[in-house]
Amino acid sequence: MNSFGSLDEVHHNVLSSILGFGDKVSTRGMSTLELFPFSFILENPRMRCISNPARRWNFPLAIGEFCWHLSGSRKLDFIQHYAKRWSDFSDDGSTIRGSCYGNKIFSNHKEQHNQWQKLIKLLKTDPYSRRAVLNLLDNKVCLSANSKDVPCTSTIQFLIRRNKLHAVVNMRSNDAIWGLPYDVFLFTMIQETLASELEIELGTYTHIAGSMHIYERHLELANKILACNDYKPFEMTSMTQHWQLRKFLDLETELREKQCFRLKRGLLDTYWQHLLEILNWYRLSKELGGFSKAYDLIPFNQYCILIQNMIPKAKKKKTYVTTGN
Repeated sequence: MNSFGSLDEVHHNVLSSILGFGDKVSTRGMSTLELFPFSFILENPRMRCISNPARRWNFPLAIGEFCWHLSGSRKLDFIQHYAKRWSDFSDDGSTIRGSCYGNKIFSNHKEQHNQWQKLIKLLKTDPYSRRAVLNLLDNKVCLSANSKDVPCTSTIQFLIRRNKLHAVVNMRSNDAIWGLPYDVFLFTMIQETLASELEIELGTYTHIAGSMHIYERHLELANKILACNDYKPFEMTSMTQHWQLRKFLDLETELREKQCFRLKRGLLDTYWQHLLEILNWYRLSKELGGFSKAYDLIPFNQYCILIQNMIPKAKKKKTYVTTGN
């Protein structure tokens, strides 16, 4: 199994492997190039962001999906705030049933009967357990030919070895262009959240997909991504004060739902404050009618470059800021 230092390196390897050795496979009337199975190791899960500007990876969407999952919500309008195409995966037009992993992991949070609380209790009681597995696949939905809302991820396993928390994700299916960059971001953020709660160092991230594929409509984009070398892999700072996550989620809700929202400083530490600033910028960009129109409002924090990459032919460059936690 190949190991990589950043998600950019992972993405480059996945795309070049599929384009070079993939087989043509058509499923549900959609043509793809596919490799099966496919796996890799991300040595440093904090290198979870795509910095290649040709991909125009949407960092606010990645954070928004993290918030949606961690809240345990199934509401379509929540995640549609960040990506309207989520409506394509709703069977009833108002909820996401299968693909909202957070609802399966974090629901009934107050009652402490959800998978997350059981997971923490297990690993605190038996740190070397091999049973620390989050189950995300609903076979009734997966084997149904009618549902549009079928989860791609089967399980997430956590292993504490050599005083580090490692994660192993198993997926039945993975879209290498749209899905993979957001999947790795989400699961490594969940991994780091767990490591913070357990007060243990972050280990490696292992990703296994039964089918890793590129849809035919994305082949041109895949080649553009591979042809671009003008980028530098990006590392997020260490997650701090995980107990502020609940406050961060509350502020995200206020930001998303209230027509008038004023971003205040001092409510969160630097790590969570910077993520909230990105979400606030995204809200403002929607109000102004596009990312380019909100260019001058990009928050001056460590994530400037990731936002600039979302905007084609940026008007000017901002100084990249590194903020330690």
